[in-house]
Amino acid sequence: MMAEGTNWFAAPHREVCICAIGSRTPVGFYPAASASAVRSGISAIATHPFLVDKTGEPMNLASDAELAPDLGLMNRIEELLSSALLQTNLGDFSSAAASSRCLVALPEPRPGVSSRGIAVASAIASKTLNVRRENVRVLQRGHASGLMAMQLAAQDLSEGAIDVCIVAGVDSYQSVDTLEWLDGNGLLMSATNRGGFPPGEAAGACLLCTDDAADRYDWPILARLVAASTTKEPHTIRGEGVCIGEGLSTALTNVISADRPTGEKIGSTYCDLNGERYRSEELTYALLRVQSAFVNAHNYTSPADCWGDVGAASGPLFATLAVVAGLRGYSNGRYSLLWAGSESGDRCAVLLDIV
Repeated sequence: MMAEGTNWFAAPHREVCICAIGSRTPVGFYPAASASAVRSGISAIATHPFLVDKTGEPMNLASDAELAPDLGLMNRIEELLSSALLQTNLGDFSSAAASSRCLVALPEPRPGVSSRGIAVASAIASKTLNVRRENVRVLQRGHASGLMAMQLAAQDLSEGAIDVCIVAGVDSYQSVDTLEWLDGNGLLMSATNRGGFPPGEAAGACLLCTDDAADRYDWPILARLVAASTTKEPHTIRGEGVCIGEGLSTALTNVISADRPTGEKIGSTYCDLNGERYRSEELTYALLRVQSAFVNAHNYTSPADCWGDVGAASGPLFATLAVVAGLRGYSNGRYSLLWAGSESGDRCAVLLDIV
């Protein structure tokens, strides 16, 4: 378990790189397709074919295009996660390095999500990547957990504990228990509840390794990690007190303080705003403290309006969007910032140097 208030900064003698990406979202089965849809503002949010909310209206959510509406949650998780992982497997992952690892980010405990999900996710990753179960770790910390997993992987890679790590995140709200819980607590976006969010489902994955490992296996370097920071927000979204963005401000301040060789300001930001007022107000407070580090602090990408809120899959998916933007030449500068916040208070930010 990651301690509160932890930071990681890149070391020039052992850089951490992203060499492969994978994703499956309601707007695309691959990173390029999803990124194109998000950039174009294409939305997959639609009415569910048979589920209705407490007012009797069809629920609005974003669903995977190939998964049947009545398919069970664990089967959805398996299909989404295995699809994203397979896209990052550059050859035989299990033999790519003497010490390799997979970290899988999962949603926080909630109705519809059982403890069985941890075992299922571990088994899927182990089988898909052909690695031992003991080399698969699960982080069940919600929205921020994908970026937190990237930070944990970067720490181990830079310290020489491992050479290769695949970081993945998967989430789906497509459970009757989960959707009814959201609806009952006023969290489900609808015509009568503009303060809710549209549930989604997706998986994202990134293959991280040291620069030495990338050279050794002749893998392409798509981006480099510059810094990462995990903090704790004292006033959570479902708790008491007023959030003034303390946790997020600290995380952002930590990563933007990292040495950027060109001194260039941060041009692109990807975040998990989803329509909830709390998250928007939190960001407003945070940006007041850190806006000078950005080309335009208010120019950010929040893809929940395209693929819905994707919870624990957010971090790795943000990385895929940033990498695709670099590969296709529309990235706004060299540096991209990714951040996300979990309901329990975890806040995590990661700064990427796009190659």
